[in-house]
Amino acid sequence: MKVVQTFWTCNKSLLENSFGWVNPQYHLMSWALSCLSLKEHYENVVLYTDSNGCKVFAELLGLPYKDVIIKYDNLLCPEPHWAYPKVITYSLQKEPFIHVDGDVYLPERLSCEVEKSGLIAQNLEIGSSYYKNMMNDVLQRGISLPSNLKEELDKDSIGSYNAGVLGGNDLDFIKEYCQIAFHIIESNHLNDMDSHRININNNILFEQILFYAITKMHNKSVRTILDHSVRDNGYCYKEFCDFYSYNNTKLMHILGGHKRNLRICELLGKTLLNKYPDYYKRIIELFRHNHKRMQNETKHAVLPDLSIQLCIASYQDFLLSLSEEWEKLSNNYLYNLEERLSAYPIFLNAGKEEQYSFIIRRNPHLSIYEIPEHWPVEAKGILKERINKDINLEHYDVACIPCLLYEGVKEFIINDLCRNILILLEEKKSFKSLFDELLPCFSSTINKDKEEIYKLILIELESLFYNGLIYIN
Repeated sequence: MKVVQTFWTCNKSLLENSFGWVNPQYHLMSWALSCLSLKEHYENVVLYTDSNGCKVFAELLGLPYKDVIIKYDNLLCPEPHWAYPKVITYSLQKEPFIHVDGDVYLPERLSCEVEKSGLIAQNLEIGSSYYKNMMNDVLQRGISLPSNLKEELDKDSIGSYNAGVLGGNDLDFIKEYCQIAFHIIESNHLNDMDSHRININNNILFEQILFYAITKMHNKSVRTILDHSVRDNGYCYKEFCDFYSYNNTKLMHILGGHKRNLRICELLGKTLLNKYPDYYKRIIELFRHNHKRMQNETKHAVLPDLSIQLCIASYQDFLLSLSEEWEKLSNNYLYNLEERLSAYPIFLNAGKEEQYSFIIRRNPHLSIYEIPEHWPVEAKGILKERINKDINLEHYDVACIPCLLYEGVKEFIINDLCRNILILLEEKKSFKSLFDELLPCFSSTINKDKEEIYKLILIELESLFYNGLIYIN
């Protein structure tokens, strides 16, 4: 089956504009993971884009599209109507296809039953007040709509299909759907740059809700990748954004606000690094200016202006000493280390008995700064505010490691349990050995429930893995 993707830059720089993500780097990482996950299962993957998109995706990143079609250089379309070029791409297809958005990843190939279906979508959506309020706003703008679509919008629960994945074998129906969408857009002047009807909610109207309404009018069945419906505002982290479950899911889709979640973005980066390290490296090198170690500067790292109090100054001296030591590490060495540090999801996804056999190691450059007992509360507060003001701990220590990106140094506030884990891992050991050695750290009351202790330790291990302080052998 043919797989197509669409990206219209609207004449914006892919290296400077984040397109809704935390930053441009993660936006490109998403497109890379999306394309590469598709190429694992489908040979014929084609990108429809403009010259800006072609230069970055095809030339700079070398993403393995079978073809890149420059179609949208002179597209007359307001920036908020990003779904319009997608509908154009649908209308151009002359063979069965699926269209996959750049924030969607398919860890496994679609089933034969899905691929053979007349119409395919990601999932059916259950309308709530979320879509209802959006569409009421659209209707108040005096838009002229087909009667069947108007009837759908009058319902309390508006039906729709999520178009993260959309397509199928029924090309006649898809072309009819596209023509109706074009008619709605053109007759209501939605693409006029000075129109008062320009509103991002129109995308849901002429793409997802219209597709649903026409399938109902023609009594067409739609095969969805997910076998259950999702509330229009119910795309939760656990089901759609949990990269730890990447290898065990049919589909991941980083919708809307999830793109601005730094944790999700960093796990996206770790997944790309673990699976496609060459492409990860190509992307970060496009943003060398954001990463101090990669700017080819010979000067020492400039540390923040810390407090003049002596206790804070002692930490500054500690950090400066580490920075000078770590400057001797090559970028290539740190890149390879980051790759090893990103392989831990295999441990998190294993069963308990299998986990026990995993060998866990400490980051070889990890250094722990133990906060002296005599430090005043104000000094501890200053340091905590500088590193992570959201951590609610009175007693803590600081773990530091070198890294390739950003400032070249990472600092983490760690609690007593994390500190004990890191101390015990001065020598590599199996998770079972680590677990047994940690048992005495818990009170006698908790100690009666080893399953509860196991869960608590696993939570702390995930945090240590995520932050690059430990890794699996």
